[in-house]
Amino acid sequence: MSILRSGNCRGLELRIYFWPFLLGFLATAFQIVILREFEVRFHSNELVYGLVLSFWLLGGGLGSWLGEKKHIKNLTPAACYTMVILIAAVVLLYLRFSKFFQATIPAETTGPGPLLLAAVLIALLLSLPLGSLFVFNVFWKEGDLLTVYQLESLGSAVGCLSVYLILSPNFSSWQAVALITLLAGAGISLSLKKKMIYLGLILALSAVFWFGDEPAEKIYWKPYSLAEFRDSPYTRIQIIRQQEQTSFYANSSILFNFPDPAAAEEAVHFALLQRPEAREALIIGGGLNGSIAQALKYANLRVDYVELDPVLVRLARSTLPLELIGINDPRVTVHLTDGRRLLKQVGKTYEVIICNPGEPATARANRFYTFEFFELVRKKLSPGGVFSFLLPSSENYLSPQRSLLLASIYSSLKSVFPLVEVVPGENNVFLASDGPVDISVESLTEMINRYRLETIFFRPELLRSRLHPLKREYLKSSLEIPAATPVNSDRHPISYYYQILLWSQQFQGNSARWLASFTRLDRRWLFDLPLIIFLAVLAIMFLHRKMSPGVFLLPVMLMGFTTIVAEIALILDFQSQQGLIYSQLSLLFAMFMAGLFLGSTLARRLPSFSRLKQLLAIQAGFIVLLAAPLLFRTPASSLFYFVFLLVLGCLGGMLFVIGNYLYLLHKKRYGLGYALDLFGSFFGALLAATLFIPHLGLNMLYTFLLLLNSMCLIFIFMRVSCTK
Repeated sequence: MSILRSGNCRGLELRIYFWPFLLGFLATAFQIVILREFEVRFHSNELVYGLVLSFWLLGGGLGSWLGEKKHIKNLTPAACYTMVILIAAVVLLYLRFSKFFQATIPAETTGPGPLLLAAVLIALLLSLPLGSLFVFNVFWKEGDLLTVYQLESLGSAVGCLSVYLILSPNFSSWQAVALITLLAGAGISLSLKKKMIYLGLILALSAVFWFGDEPAEKIYWKPYSLAEFRDSPYTRIQIIRQQEQTSFYANSSILFNFPDPAAAEEAVHFALLQRPEAREALIIGGGLNGSIAQALKYANLRVDYVELDPVLVRLARSTLPLELIGINDPRVTVHLTDGRRLLKQVGKTYEVIICNPGEPATARANRFYTFEFFELVRKKLSPGGVFSFLLPSSENYLSPQRSLLLASIYSSLKSVFPLVEVVPGENNVFLASDGPVDISVESLTEMINRYRLETIFFRPELLRSRLHPLKREYLKSSLEIPAATPVNSDRHPISYYYQILLWSQQFQGNSARWLASFTRLDRRWLFDLPLIIFLAVLAIMFLHRKMSPGVFLLPVMLMGFTTIVAEIALILDFQSQQGLIYSQLSLLFAMFMAGLFLGSTLARRLPSFSRLKQLLAIQAGFIVLLAAPLLFRTPASSLFYFVFLLVLGCLGGMLFVIGNYLYLLHKKRYGLGYALDLFGSFFGALLAATLFIPHLGLNMLYTFLLLLNSMCLIFIFMRVSCTK
């Protein structure tokens, strides 16, 4: 049987095509849902995402590699896919009740050890059998690897769109799994004789997840009283009531407490007392703890309040006393959108802008602390206007890790605003302006008395201690000492890496030391050294007398590395430039998957007599494509990102088909090419968001990928030329 089937062959039964499609659908759907549940239980930053995603890819690669060695002929597709569904159910149960295995309390920050263990368990339990199923499908289709890859890519695209656009925005992770299980089970049952019994079992499993979500969530939060929870496209919001206090959590991390007058007062009054006669103010996030109500104590002020998540606003309105949060006041306009996106689109300026999106613990939050965002804020401030935000700190001692984080943001702010003042405290309040800013106790006391400001904690006697000259001097010296601290920018987001470093310091072990060691590394260790190692490997392969067929799979492995790194980088860039729009981000993922399908389809229709030339042309295509983000550093339209990912996926699909075609002419190892693709993706996912992007920045990262692919192109051309 030929390796490539004719494109006009239509005699196979539909169900033979169904299994590879279902594999792609289930692999993508379960990956998204499990990552979402993982985020809820283990908190969220790029280190967590990179860890789980990379081990998922590693498990798939190992499964593909082992699948061809341990292929079990007696296993039927229905049995294999049912096993995968049951394993996914077990993984979700483990994640939901992980606190009982780790002996932690709800909302307690999880250390690197439990994170790593959970990531490895998911890889071994679920992604490994999914990787094996790819090879099993090739055997079931009598060696037609390329058709399996094509259909699996199509299933992945459909799964991505279905979960991101339909399931995730409207259902919880458990409800999504219930629907996925029901849909997949109905398809599997078509190949069985006892359909009704099988469907009954699938229906029972789906019902457990559909109706068990709320009871399981309440069990997770014990001994606390979970009053309510809701899933939004962005997070799972949980509300805990303890006596007179209501606490809002997002993905098991505290958002705010209510009432919390101390936090509400410090968030707004330091800024507004600089311009007490202001008429227009913008508050970006963090206003539902009472900050909006505090701002309304200034009689002339109108407030635009920006909150990304509409579910959070609805829950606050239905749970908290409206008169105390101020959100329904006629002087308040609520905008349910991304704060940075609103600043780009709004046609007016503000005298005061207060931004409190939380710590820069993720690249998504970090985009509110970058040089580019500060520039945007300054453009939207009236002359002499004041910009303010706060970050957690300490009054009396700053650790080296905390100093690095605060210093990177301070230096970024100073590079945009001529005047920057920082108020010391458990939260540092940053104030920036091109006009006067006075945070002396005398000035603030005069303003409090003049405007008869009624506050509980924001009082002269407490401010006197907080603004002691020694505290202010210590904080200033801590922020200005690291002279080499890089500016935090969209394309070089170093501050969120410092935040990860700060997070790691909470736990014992080697992880904190390892992460800290990277801050002392010269960029050459992350840029030059990998290139030198790759060049040395190519030189050894070139000097080997006999050319191995594995040469044709080298571009496949590099393609896996390149595509995942470029995809992560591009999506982070899109998020910074265009704003966080959930549906568009989902379309970006789906666009790449669709590109894989289109590329594999196109490659199978190309003439088979010129495969080597096609491989070289595709490799050259990667080089041209990777040059585009360097030439267009700030794309004018979001269309650039969609086209880039479509072409990236298309080139990846074509290269996989051509590379495997050339390899299979010499050896019939159906799982090796797919395994190497996933192994390359494993290394890319592990390194991209956690090290490469924050330390190298996007420009150097694209240059790094361009050089890697250029070396590979030259090597293949010279190696093939020498063997002719």
